[in-house]
Amino acid sequence: MTAAPTDVAVVIVNYDGERLLPACLAALAAQTLAPAQIVVADNGSRDGSLALLHAHHPHVQTLQLGRNHGFAGGANRGVATTSAPWVCVLNSDATPAPDWLELLTAAPRDDKTWALGSVLVSATTGRIESAGDQYSPEGYAYKLLRDRPLSDLPAEPYRVFAAPGAAPVFRRDVFDRLGGYEERFFLYYEDVDLAFRAVLAGYHALLVPAARVVHQLGATTRSLARGRFYVARNSVWCAVRCLPETGPLRLSRRWLTELRCNRPRRLAGIELIGRVAGLARLPRLLRERREIQDARVPGLDELGVYLRPPDAVA
Repeated sequence: MTAAPTDVAVVIVNYDGERLLPACLAALAAQTLAPAQIVVADNGSRDGSLALLHAHHPHVQTLQLGRNHGFAGGANRGVATTSAPWVCVLNSDATPAPDWLELLTAAPRDDKTWALGSVLVSATTGRIESAGDQYSPEGYAYKLLRDRPLSDLPAEPYRVFAAPGAAPVFRRDVFDRLGGYEERFFLYYEDVDLAFRAVLAGYHALLVPAARVVHQLGATTRSLARGRFYVARNSVWCAVRCLPETGPLRLSRRWLTELRCNRPRRLAGIELIGRVAGLARLPRLLRERREIQDARVPGLDELGVYLRPPDAVA
C-alpha cells in the first residue's frame, strides 16, 4: 500500500473461499489508497480459509462466525465491527484494480449519495458484467451494459439504481438506518432489496466508470440449483416488499416468462419451488410492504427515474 488509509473499511464475506481469498486480499494490498480496515467475516468455513488468514494475512481482522449466516447475515455482522464512515462489502471472488479505492473516494457526491459503485469486469470475457444494477417495474433486476466492451462506458460518473453487488461502497450511517441487508434473503437479491429501500428513503447510488473490479461471477456459489432457488424466492420477496405500484397479474406474467426462458431447463422445477416458497410468506411480506411504503420519501414520478436506465447508458 502506498498511501495513508482512506475513510473506507472493507468487509469480505467468506465461506470455504480458500482458493479465492489470496487474489482478493492481494488486490486490496496493492491499492494506491489503503482501506481503513479489512475484515473477513467467515461463515463457518470448513476448508483452509482460517489457517490461510492466520498464517499469511495476520494484519486482516478475522471474524469467526461459527456457522453459515448467508451472505446477508455475514455482511451485517462484518459491517458491525467497522468504525469508518464508509464501508465496502466485497465479494471474495472480486479483485479491484489498484486505483479502485482512490477513484471511488475522489468521486463527487452530495448529501443523498449513499452508495458508490464500480464497473464489474467479467474475469472470463474481459467485457462489462455490470455498469450499475437496475430494477424494472416488471419486478426483476438486471445489469446495465452487460457483455458490452469497456469502450462503451461513459467517461463521467452517473446515478444508478444500485451499485453492483460484488463491491458496493456504502455510507455506514445510512446502511445502519436501513437495517442493513435483510438476513432472511440469505443469498441473492439481498443487495437489490437494500438498494430499493435506500431509493425509497430518498437516496441514490453513484457509478464511477473509471473504478474497475474484475469479478468471477458465480465462483462463491458453485451450485446452480441453489442459486436458481434463492433468486426465484428472493425476487418475489423484493418485488412484494418494495415495488410501490404492482399487481399479481403483472408479476405472475413476468415469472411465467422467466420460467419458460431461463436455462438450463432442468432447473425449471427448482425455480418453481422457489417462487412458491416466496409466495408462502405473503402475509408477512404484505405487512412489511405497508411499513416500507408508508415511509417512502420520493413521489412516484421521482421514483420512476430510478426504475428506468440512466440517460448516460440508455
